[in-house]
Amino acid sequence: MGSSVPALLVVAGLGATAFVVSKLVRRFVPEIVVFLALGVLVGPQGLRILSERNVESLELVTTVAVGAIMFLLGDRLRVDDLRAHRGVLIPLNLVQILATGGLVYLATRLAGASVQVAALLALIAAETGVLTVTATVKEERAKGPFTDQLLTSVGLTNVAVAGLFGVAFPFVLAASGEASGPLATILSFAQIVGGSTAVGLVGGWILRRFGPAIETSGELLLFLLIVVTAIAGTNLLLGGSVVLSALIAGLYVANAAPWLADRYFAAVRTLEAPIYLVFFLVAGAGIHLEELASVGLLGVAYVVARSLGKVGVSVLGGWLGRPRIGVGPSVPSGLAMLPHAGMAIALVAFVFEQSTRLGEAVGGVVLGSIVLFEIGGPLLTRRALRQAGEQGQRAPLGEEGVLPDMETTHQIRRVLVPVGNLSVALPRLPFLLDLVANIGAELVALHVSQPGSGAREDDEPRVLRLVRQVAEERKIPCRTVHRISEEVAAVITRTAAEEQVDLVVMGEPMRTSFLQPARWGLVSQRVVRSLDVPVLVYPVDPHAPADVPSVYLRRAADARAADAEAGVRHAHEPVSDRRE
Repeated sequence: MGSSVPALLVVAGLGATAFVVSKLVRRFVPEIVVFLALGVLVGPQGLRILSERNVESLELVTTVAVGAIMFLLGDRLRVDDLRAHRGVLIPLNLVQILATGGLVYLATRLAGASVQVAALLALIAAETGVLTVTATVKEERAKGPFTDQLLTSVGLTNVAVAGLFGVAFPFVLAASGEASGPLATILSFAQIVGGSTAVGLVGGWILRRFGPAIETSGELLLFLLIVVTAIAGTNLLLGGSVVLSALIAGLYVANAAPWLADRYFAAVRTLEAPIYLVFFLVAGAGIHLEELASVGLLGVAYVVARSLGKVGVSVLGGWLGRPRIGVGPSVPSGLAMLPHAGMAIALVAFVFEQSTRLGEAVGGVVLGSIVLFEIGGPLLTRRALRQAGEQGQRAPLGEEGVLPDMETTHQIRRVLVPVGNLSVALPRLPFLLDLVANIGAELVALHVSQPGSGAREDDEPRVLRLVRQVAEERKIPCRTVHRISEEVAAVITRTAAEEQVDLVVMGEPMRTSFLQPARWGLVSQRVVRSLDVPVLVYPVDPHAPADVPSVYLRRAADARAADAEAGVRHAHEPVSDRRE
């Protein structure tokens, strides 16, 4: 406790200094370079304001910070998005990973490294520093197809590197004579990949299982940090990878509960700036400049080969895939993927734990190169983002750019309403028809039947027939669409495009108890993400579909009570959408 308080006070003072300096020079260099340089200046290699003991006392904080950012990267690994861009991501990342590893292996072998050391260096070289890339993207406020591709590629690259390292390292260990036998090789693999993946899946399941019961964003952020801390602690206990586990947890939540994942990711983003500041200050203080003098020819070969693999060969991958997303091949994504830290440091530490001899052989080379890549990498990442023309495209929260052009108008002529079974659709039918009638639009009612139900697409199911009859009685133009598919969200999205609708109105069942599995958003979230027209989603209590769910009535009552205390008067106070 006595050593951590001074360290925290020093970081607080340095953080204030770094913040001011970065604002003054951000036009010339990225702010994370300022953080790193200031960390080096005040660290054990510089003025020694931060001692080795101070840096060690802050390692647990930075470990949790890395876990939180890796969890956030799961937002870029949604299966639907990956499937949609597989024509870009597969050739780009496959070529980049294989070429970087192959070039580093050949170059380091020519420089005199053994087969085992060259193989480990090749595996580690393919890694890209996640925090460095994401921090640069955030500082540049970059947004666009190139930025999306970059962040997704970084996530996929690190998942692939962790998997390849977990598969290959036990065999490298056995070939070097460090493993005692086949059992030790299997246990090493299980420790690296199996254990880390299991911890991540359990953490993701906990977040998905209990997160929906938490209403406020502050409590949700606290719950997430508790789980991420537990993930980090479990990996430190088992000797696994915090980076891999946190990434697996984010990937699991993003795909199992998209609506909930968006809440988690929004909560973590509120802490991005302080996380980057603390992490890069501490990382800078932990940089060992003497490593540069010890790398020699082997280090030079590693740096040159890795740079060629990341930058040069990515141009080939870009020619194969990037024109499909509208970004010219003149923007090499490998330029933005040169940062090298995070997982690379963790892998070197793991090699040290398993074999001191191998650790000493690869540690000096990797850690020495990290000094160069972490200082020059942000500059090159920023250049790539600016070359793509995507800097400044994401407006900061609270600025005028977050509002659309208020002079434009949007006329709603056609409304798509997906309807399910009668027990849910019938009580809400008056509300839906009144909404469409008040807008003065045409109603398009869609029903999706499951394959094997015996229905045909040219049939008009009973629920659609009822909707059409009631709409005709109210003089509302209506047409019905019947489709057969297991992919409800995809059918809704496709029908909205085919019918050229201007609005989609759909209901989603909500959880009615704490222990009930989360269902809200499994369909609606995919529809919202896939369409460029407004989507109105209203909650439905599956046990009483005619009623507004009690949780929303309670929130409305709390809001009215708060307004009453503040002296706000309301012309009317609806508590239900029933018609008397």
